[in-house]
Amino acid sequence: MGLAIDLREVDKSFGHHRVLRQLDLQVPERSVFAFLGNNGHGKSTTIRLIAGLATADAGHVQVLGRDIRLERRAVLAQMGCLIEAPSAYPNLTAYEFLSIATRLKRLPDSEIGRVLELVGLHVDRRQRIEHFSLGMKQRLALAHALVGKPRLLVLDEPTNGLDPDGMQDIRRLLSTLPERADCTIFFSSHLLDEVEKTATHMAVLHHGSVRLQASIRDLTQALPSVLSLDVDVPERAVALLYACGHAAELDGDGRVAIPGITRQVAGQVHRVLMDAGVTLFESVHRKPSLEQWFLQTAVAEGDAR
Repeated sequence: MGLAIDLREVDKSFGHHRVLRQLDLQVPERSVFAFLGNNGHGKSTTIRLIAGLATADAGHVQVLGRDIRLERRAVLAQMGCLIEAPSAYPNLTAYEFLSIATRLKRLPDSEIGRVLELVGLHVDRRQRIEHFSLGMKQRLALAHALVGKPRLLVLDEPTNGLDPDGMQDIRRLLSTLPERADCTIFFSSHLLDEVEKTATHMAVLHHGSVRLQASIRDLTQALPSVLSLDVDVPERAVALLYACGHAAELDGDGRVAIPGITRQVAGQVHRVLMDAGVTLFESVHRKPSLEQWFLQTAVAEGDAR
């Protein structure tokens, strides 16, 4: 699998403020790649570099196998972007609005039907945009970005401001586009819950540098599991298990938590408690969500440095 985006040792400053420092970022082709980071850490600046709207002070920025600084026009011809809030002429229908893009790109009218079908707005093609919900407007903006069959779609906070139904629609759409539209999706976000439900890969940006990048599958498989026990006397259970060599502790809900334990060892834990007369109401083998893991470990490690 090749790389749709390849950034190596990228620096970017505005005046005396250094926004990006030695940033490395590799985005596989046909992935749904989430670019995570808090506001002010350089996400939007990185996106502007990828889209050719800004130039790196140092390092290499390759997009779709080309140097964006030297071949910007050729790259942009194969890229669709949604960087600012979606905007459209409210008095036009969805079909009329997209026809402007197809005429500018000298594409047939059939392209309008194709992109509207992709985003689930074909039945609403004759409806005026002023009557669209915010989620429908966002899907229309995505349809506009998909005109011309781009190989790369770059999106800045695509679910920002949407209600739960609208967010779910966009998540579902993004997760299916690489296969249905033969493209790579690169989107920024600050919501780990959104990323876990949408992306195939992710990178975490912290103070202008990528701290972590991995496939979601590899990352979730590597997350440590926790055995969570609901018992009648949790303090006694913790003492019993600790005496047997298990790193048991009480969690915030009054349950006994034992991190990094296998299912086989869980059976031994159950026997220890029952033999000691401890009543076991529930035993659940859990893995933390990406959000829980990140808040508990990644941020703490970064701040410690």
